[in-house]
Amino acid sequence: MSASYHEAHRSTIPSLRLRRGGRARVGVLPFAAAGAALALESAIHLANFGLDDLRIRMLDSNYEWSYSHLLATGAFATGAVTSVIAARSGVRRARTWWTAGALFAFLAVDGATRIHEHIPAWPVVYAPVLVCLCVAVASLAEGTDEEPVVRAGIALLALSIVIHVFGPGVVHRLGWSPEGWAYQSKVALKEGTELAGWVLLVPALVRLAAGSRHRDLGPVAGD
Repeated sequence: MSASYHEAHRSTIPSLRLRRGGRARVGVLPFAAAGAALALESAIHLANFGLDDLRIRMLDSNYEWSYSHLLATGAFATGAVTSVIAARSGVRRARTWWTAGALFAFLAVDGATRIHEHIPAWPVVYAPVLVCLCVAVASLAEGTDEEPVVRAGIALLALSIVIHVFGPGVVHRLGWSPEGWAYQSKVALKEGTELAGWVLLVPALVRLAAGSRHRDLGPVAGD
């Protein structure tokens, strides 16, 4: 085949690379979805608090088996399956895909069983798992169109942790009741930013896996 044919063939394969010297080809849809997740999660939790004093447990974001926690668990399972499929399909950086898959699987198992309720030192376990997972996904996204999406997702997860760690202290120092609107707003914001972070991260991982598979396709038959 001629060089021009090979070049034309390669140009038809979807790529996640950035335009050299240009901006990433990333639409607003991932960010809009994350914003919607944050807004809806916060609105549902606060409406449940204001209208029914959190009596609907599934809508209470602070409840271990709330819908938002179940959605996050589903996201972890999706991330694990996607990463394992990518690693087994012979794409580049298979070791990083395996790492991401194992870490997502760990989080999915915890989400389904709530193991952390029986581990007093859970933050000591969770923190390095989350950090390593974010590093792995960021490494896979580096230099691709998904890089800004992944960075935004990681930033939201970090913000969620900051709110979780420092939020109660701030509420207490300001003299606000844990049963009041200020504390419940903290809960809604913490859970909303976490859910929004996974809404950015996991679909980006799926697109990365699909794009990696396309990039690693060999020449078509007859070349």
